[in-house]
Amino acid sequence: MKGMANLNLWQARTLSLSLSLNLGLGLGLAVLVGGLGGCGSQETRDPATVLADTRSSPARHKAAMTMLEGQGDQAQTVRALKHLLTADGYVLATRAMAYERLRELDSEALQQLLEVRLPRTERLQWRQWVCERIAEDQWLDMTPTLIRAWARPMAGWTDKSDQRPERMALVEMYGEDGIPRVLLQVMLDANPVTASNLRARCWELMIVEGRQEQLRALLAEADAHPRDGMLQDLSRIAAGIGVVPRNREEVLWARAICMPEHAAFLKEAEAAVSDLPASHRDQLEMRDLAVVVAAARHRPDLLKASREELYNRLESYVQSRTRRVPTANFEGVNRGHTESLYEVRDKATWGDLLAMLVVVEGMKVPQVRDHVFDFAERDLEDRTTEYGGVFSLDALGRFELQEFPPRIARSDKRFEAPQAMFDAGYTAIAHFHNHAQEYENGEYAGPHLGDFNYARNTRANCLVFTFLDSRTINVDFYRYGYFVVDLGTIRRPS
Repeated sequence: MKGMANLNLWQARTLSLSLSLNLGLGLGLAVLVGGLGGCGSQETRDPATVLADTRSSPARHKAAMTMLEGQGDQAQTVRALKHLLTADGYVLATRAMAYERLRELDSEALQQLLEVRLPRTERLQWRQWVCERIAEDQWLDMTPTLIRAWARPMAGWTDKSDQRPERMALVEMYGEDGIPRVLLQVMLDANPVTASNLRARCWELMIVEGRQEQLRALLAEADAHPRDGMLQDLSRIAAGIGVVPRNREEVLWARAICMPEHAAFLKEAEAAVSDLPASHRDQLEMRDLAVVVAAARHRPDLLKASREELYNRLESYVQSRTRRVPTANFEGVNRGHTESLYEVRDKATWGDLLAMLVVVEGMKVPQVRDHVFDFAERDLEDRTTEYGGVFSLDALGRFELQEFPPRIARSDKRFEAPQAMFDAGYTAIAHFHNHAQEYENGEYAGPHLGDFNYARNTRANCLVFTFLDSRTINVDFYRYGYFVVDLGTIRRPS
């Protein structure tokens, strides 16, 4: 088995590491003890000082661990070991020794530490080592932590789920065939209130594992779990709209629109979806619901149009626009992406095309264009942050931009979306932000790496508005999967 074979290689490396550390222990301890009988420096009198020094060798660190433990203050030893596991600057060998000692002294403290730190750590070699040790020990209580860590995307890590060390550890513990079973069992057993995030992660990984039909079957039998709010909400979305959420954010999204305050929106979405041809309904995602509602209000003819008809309409519009910026520069993304509608035509879903046509319809409204320019002007004057919000329908069904202040203002090239914006986004057509650092800002037209990451995590439709000159703003539509289309420009209303 591929995963088990890789784990065995890790075991061999761990054994080699262990032998090296043991050989070095004698010398390191001798140096420390010799110091106690010699000049008696502060470093050798206090093993905690040695442990705090990231420049010390692993052998000296291990000798200091032994001396500290020998002093009999277990609480101090545990604190020192936790520091070695979490602080910057320590090599893998030192962290591995601290892990082994803490596992023996206070396994509960180690478990609590890893529950918080493992899913967040970006030390890839260390993360891999920990996963391998958990699997070797068959430490089944760490299953939820491995699941949380596996579900979290990591920069610089493999995009292939079956090569993630967390999954490989679970395979070693439960077998390849046991992965879907353990994900489902953890989801059903976890507390619906205190472990809601874990349950959503289990759902997301079931999708990654290709178990969507198994989840549909679970939702069809949701009555068997009457106290499970998540299953009840997702069952309603699957039955009324046909959508099965694909990741944690979409699970939260589905649950949000089942709240009483969104009852009117959900009813309108269900009615609009029920009139769609089956071929359209089968492709819907959470991000499509507000688009369908907007189209039902403003362009109901589009809901009956085929994918080809929508593409032809959009292509005619895009070709008619003055193209000031033919391609985005995709700063930070080395993949040769494009923002040409023609070049991404095969990737565009029916929902993508409908969303872009609805955006085009909204940009025709003078009040909307005026708001876009007014907001961009204010953004231009503020050097502390980018501005953003959502593009949606107001209470009367009219197109509008909703502004949201950033969660934190820390860069003129970054917008930190607040929770209130995410909440509003559940019934919005698209999220948006500005690139308005200066009027001649065409170099930065289109989404960049952080924008792509945002789209991947939220799975929302997104827009970016970029100043090309004082009277012209470029509009780009994008979503997860590095999908971008330049919709052309809008002009400042006279």
